Amino acid sequence: MRKTLFLLLPFAVAGALMGALWGRQLAEAALPAPGSHGAWYASRSAGIASYLFLWLGLAGGLAMSSAWFDGVVGRAKLLAIHQSASIAGVLLGFAHALVLIPDGWTSFGVLDVLVPFGSYYERTGTGIGSLSLYLAAVVTASFWFRRRIGTKAWKWLHYSSFAAWLGGLYHGIRLGTDSAEPWLLGIYFLTALAVVFALVVRLTYVREVKKRPAVGASVA
Repeated sequence: MRKTLFLLLPFAVAGALMGALWGRQLAEAALPAPGSHGAWYASRSAGIASYLFLWLGLAGGLAMSSAWFDGVVGRAKLLAIHQSASIAGVLLGFAHALVLIPDGWTSFGVLDVLVPFGSYYERTGTGIGSLSLYLAAVVTASFWFRRRIGTKAWKWLHYSSFAAWLGGLYHGIRLGTDSAEPWLLGIYFLTALAVVFALVVRLTYVREVKKRPAVGASVA
């Protein structure tokens, strides 16, 4: 598992950097010149990128655990997507919060961005966002502690990734500066629809097992 960690970390970091760059370019195209509010725009971009990577990690995990996708995408590739996207999402989530601390315009401090429900601004919404990020971080870290915590406990912990994703979705819709924009509403709708579809497939689809011919049976 340690080898897997070292192999995945570069991809996760690269994904986080690409997500931040993508978010920055999107912000530059859709928003006015940052001026003195650069940290605020950077936080918004990192938050959107974090949500998308965490969604990709969740969707990849659902696809990996469902036999419906066998033969379309290899499970090893889906596992790599699941893990690396989750790591990138958590890293971008912390960047989304921490980049606001040195910003003088928003006046966010360590207590506001790191302590759940400790923020002066929209306490409930920011608190749910913080808890969701911490939960996503715990679930992501559990990849490498499965043997220690046991398979059963690990599975139940992994189920909580749905709560982390829903909390992040609520946080984004409730507090996101761009939440009323059609393009972001479209992203939220499509990603939620994809999760619902993947979950229904995961719970209902059973691959038909091909029966082997009996030994000695004649073949027409």
